[in-house]
Amino acid sequence: MNDMSRIFVALAVAGSIVGFGSQALASAKRDAIMQDCIAKAHKEWPDSGQEGVPRQRLAVYKACMAEAGQRP
Repeated sequence: MNDMSRIFVALAVAGSIVGFGSQALASAKRDAIMQDCIAKAHKEWPDSGQEGVPRQRLAVYKACMAEAGQRP
């Protein structure tokens, strides 16, 4: 393998690592936002045995995710 081929392979590997790293960071950020929104929904609509609570929680969760710039 000549020097140019090695450089190309090294750049390709480095690009892949950076791509996976940024994707993992974005995923971790989304997971944290989801947890916050779930907690907010449960805080606003605690288990009370009332009819419609799951629907109300879902509405709070979706609004929270949208406010954070995420798709629910």
